[in-house]
Amino acid sequence: MGEIRSPYFSLGQYSPYFSHGGEDYHGDDAEIHPPYSSAGDYHGDNAEIHQTYSSAGDYVEIHPPYSSAGDYLGDNAEIHSPYSSAADYLADNTGIHSEALFHQDIYGNSCNAQQFVKHGKITRLVRVALKSEQESDVCIYRVDGALRKSNEAMYSPQLISIGPIHYGKKNLRFMERKKSEYYKQFWKDRVSKEGEYWKGAEDKFWNALEEHEYKIRQCYEDGSHEIKSSERFLDLILYDAVFIFELFLKYREGREKYINDSLLKEPGLRLVIRRDLILFENQLPFFILEKLYQLLPENIKGKNTEFITLACSYFKPHLPSNFSPAATMPLHFTDLVRSLLSYTRNSKSVGPIISFHNATKLRHAGVKFKVPLEHDCLLDVDFGNSGKEFHIPQLEIDGNTERLFRNLMAMEQRIYPGKEYICHYINLLRILVVEPKDAKLLMENKIVNYNDQVAVRDLIYRLASDTIDSHSCYHNIFSAVDVYCKSFWAKNRAYFEEELFGNFWKGVGTVSAVIFLVLSLVQTTCAVLGLR
Repeated sequence: MGEIRSPYFSLGQYSPYFSHGGEDYHGDDAEIHPPYSSAGDYHGDNAEIHQTYSSAGDYVEIHPPYSSAGDYLGDNAEIHSPYSSAADYLADNTGIHSEALFHQDIYGNSCNAQQFVKHGKITRLVRVALKSEQESDVCIYRVDGALRKSNEAMYSPQLISIGPIHYGKKNLRFMERKKSEYYKQFWKDRVSKEGEYWKGAEDKFWNALEEHEYKIRQCYEDGSHEIKSSERFLDLILYDAVFIFELFLKYREGREKYINDSLLKEPGLRLVIRRDLILFENQLPFFILEKLYQLLPENIKGKNTEFITLACSYFKPHLPSNFSPAATMPLHFTDLVRSLLSYTRNSKSVGPIISFHNATKLRHAGVKFKVPLEHDCLLDVDFGNSGKEFHIPQLEIDGNTERLFRNLMAMEQRIYPGKEYICHYINLLRILVVEPKDAKLLMENKIVNYNDQVAVRDLIYRLASDTIDSHSCYHNIFSAVDVYCKSFWAKNRAYFEEELFGNFWKGVGTVSAVIFLVLSLVQTTCAVLGLR
């Protein structure tokens, strides 16, 4: 009853990879290239495969698209109208550009110093040896077992994989087609309009990725991915980066620009993609996105000359915050969202929590809960006005709230020990909301925007179960509240007001009782005087 669930788009289930020889994957209209001598040697589906072998013994692993959108079946998901199923939506409105979609793993002769792999229409040089660079800190982790066990779906992408951790999962493979389509649109429909810049532009991206491959890999926790092939690893980073650029640029251009886009015209899909891009495990290092973005012509970047401003224009309108991102470059999108919601300019001191008072008890002590007229971020909580008003920015609860906060909290616990400000905020709510009536009190005062007090209480408890801590950046507020509640006058006057005039009917009853008592006294006095 109390669980708040996200209206996820359908989780897809596809048929598994076909065999290496292609015998399980059949299609028509396939163009066969050497080394296959006939269609019987290789079966494709509207696909043109370009391969280059360094020797006859090379092994090629081909990841095909699925034969039909009907293989994409829903799992624990709600399908939004106008489509009755995921198969109805994920239909044939997108073409399969196989030369860009298929990722090949080519293992050549170990003595070869170089290999050439064809991508689209540009042949790129793949270096076997990694450049030695200064090791960068790990910033993208798998969520540990305890947190994941509580609700794995909260940490796993529902529609699109970004980066290597979730790459290749069956329920996410359909979006590889959209990545291929966006890849083509980005280079041929957007960048090519810049004239001469188009020539070799794709190679510039690839060379930048090669140069920073070691640093990119070092951003991922050891063992978080198993893609050993240099070419395949950089290929997926390239496609994911270009997809993000094209997505953000389309979003910046507005509804009139993407109303015919099969991916963006549906609000439900836009929402699921944005949710997936915030997940802690589903990230690309921000530094490489920034470096690739800087290679684009100025006309494409427009007013968003820095990638961080383009990213903020995509995420910020959907976050309850007026904060600008931190001056330092974020680690990835999860970190960027945290910087938009949390304290980024001034670090908050963290101290022990001395006392606990729930919202109802504070109300009995005369404390009023109010949404501040001005606040910088969601965590900008204050206890002021002579100790009578608790100022807490409004929290909008929707289907993505639990997922968002779980990922932010998981990231903080791995990357920001001692500065887990999102965790402290959730712990503050846990202290204030002990029973549904506490949630109701916050809802009545617009602190929480939702319509189910039990669901709000349960949501807060689920989130707080992973972050209970005796220290908080709100320790000064807890101390000030405790001092106020210990005041004799505050406690007694507030109790009197709450018990006798807490609501309209209590007030009517109290006034009626007082009038009845006065009339009774008058009547008694008159009776006594009459006897004389």
